[in-house]
Amino acid sequence: MFETLRKMIVPIIITVLVLFVAMIVLEWGFGFSRRQEYVDTSVAAVINGQQVPWEAYNRVYQSLYQNEAGQSDQELPDTKVREIQQSAFRQVLHDHLLMQEAAKYNFAVTDDEIYAFLRYYPPQELQQLPYFLTDGKFDYQKYFNAMADPQAAGFWASVEPFIRETLLKQKMQEMVVVTAHVTEQEVRDYYLSQNEKLKIGAVIVGFDRFTRDPEPLKEGELEAYFNEHRQEYPMDERAALNIALIEKKPEPSDWERSFTKAKSLYDSVLAGADFSEIARQYSDDPGSAQSGGDLGWFPRGQMVPEFDRQVFSMKEGDISQPIRSQFGWHVIKAHGVKDEMEVPRGKTEMELVHKAHASHILVKAEVGQETIDKAFRRLEEFQSAAKERGFLKAAEDLEIPIRKAAPFFKGRNIQYIGNDPNAGAFAFEAKVDAISDVWENPSAVFVVQVAERLPAGLATFEEAEQKVEKDFLVKRVTGLCRDTINAIYAEIQKGIEIKKAAEAHGETYEIFEDFNRGGFVKGLGRDPALHGAAFALKQPGQISQPVEFDQGAAVLQLLERPSLDVSDFNAVRDSLYQAVLNVKRQELYGRWFDNLVKNAQIVNNVEKTQEEGQAL
Repeated sequence: MFETLRKMIVPIIITVLVLFVAMIVLEWGFGFSRRQEYVDTSVAAVINGQQVPWEAYNRVYQSLYQNEAGQSDQELPDTKVREIQQSAFRQVLHDHLLMQEAAKYNFAVTDDEIYAFLRYYPPQELQQLPYFLTDGKFDYQKYFNAMADPQAAGFWASVEPFIRETLLKQKMQEMVVVTAHVTEQEVRDYYLSQNEKLKIGAVIVGFDRFTRDPEPLKEGELEAYFNEHRQEYPMDERAALNIALIEKKPEPSDWERSFTKAKSLYDSVLAGADFSEIARQYSDDPGSAQSGGDLGWFPRGQMVPEFDRQVFSMKEGDISQPIRSQFGWHVIKAHGVKDEMEVPRGKTEMELVHKAHASHILVKAEVGQETIDKAFRRLEEFQSAAKERGFLKAAEDLEIPIRKAAPFFKGRNIQYIGNDPNAGAFAFEAKVDAISDVWENPSAVFVVQVAERLPAGLATFEEAEQKVEKDFLVKRVTGLCRDTINAIYAEIQKGIEIKKAAEAHGETYEIFEDFNRGGFVKGLGRDPALHGAAFALKQPGQISQPVEFDQGAAVLQLLERPSLDVSDFNAVRDSLYQAVLNVKRQELYGRWFDNLVKNAQIVNNVEKTQEEGQAL
């Protein structure tokens, strides 16, 4: 079926490819987007030699970000953004490793399988497309008719690769988990774990007690800790580069070319073309194009200055001539202004905020091939001169800016040019002072010189200081928790009542009514050491020895252990069996995938970019 559809050249009546187009969103730094990410790297990751472009990573990141942001009216905090970035990377890593394994096993998906999947299991994203809705609800007949409509060939051909990849990953996962097996005893044990509950008293000494107002570090304390644990801070070989770099920035001719396009779009709108349709088809702002260029309501100062000045001077219905900002040319349509009481970003109290509502069409000033060729010619001249006169002297003579990239590890990000495979290999294989060919990445044209190589060895204190401080503070807080709970336990051992022993050391005695196996307990989490200690207590009144867990230390007391009624076991046995089977499949798959990751060669530029962002 799909082979036939791919060969058909007909008008496409389905133009709303929302589920895929909406995901292709990049964080490109305009005022409308929340963050400018990853500007100094060429690829987001390299997984077993396969490069992952930032575009691919950002599709996943932006989808997760928008999902999270949609649940809150507030700007997401940096901690949450970093969490989303990490989740996006894990998803990208998972998908790439899974597809690589599927290729290794020569898995394939037939057109019939894709057709059957689409027919009998319409993806949720497709069910939400306006074309398949009737009165706001998914209309299967419309959907099925579209599958048989030759004019929809372009749409289904666009859907096919995503469905094919989904089915390939599904086949790979099924192959891994097929050996999972569940015994009857495991089902009974699971029943007990879900239903057996204790009433527990606990004294919890948490990390938060000693991190709220931490004791200041003493002079020389970190260095002393580092000297005692220096073997824990090894460093691999590193290299540093001198980089002659010309950024791929638009020149006047590039700006003129993009203005001509923006002016033609402006003229089309004035001639009667629908603004939102023009934005959908031609705007280079992926974040707003899908919604017809609509930017929603925004306060003064949120957009870049040129845009801000223009939009707040317009009347409702006005359409601006193309205006220039650092991101390109904008054709703006004003929808109105209003004043609204709210708490502005960075403030704590309500105030009257002046807002505008507008749409825009963005035409980026793309770097033309002539501009790139010019940069190449200039650096070829520089490279030739550098081999005769020396790298730095040639740069001075020809007025080429030189950047000194900080030392970096093999396979990791290179300052200014990202994780470039050519420059990375050259840095560790060529001799010191060697000069490279002229290379390029998506953002620049450059020549590098190996400035120095630092052999593998133990890190200096300055190189490891941040990690040393983190390790030292964790160890100190852990020790304080341990010492405090041990002191409380010693008081209990002397016969002092547990509640009084806790109060004597500044802690409280808490009671947990429904302490169940493996369940989340407020203040204690799901730590297996705590649950194991609690269910090891047999008689009411019995007190555990001190137990350390991931956020502190505790002493537990069994208050009640009700007998368990197992009369309904048979009624729920099948559902429990399936639940246990699912858990075992997840564990089996997790071990298999962890092994994949362990043996994979992974360059994570997302993590590197986060570290650099925090350092800044």
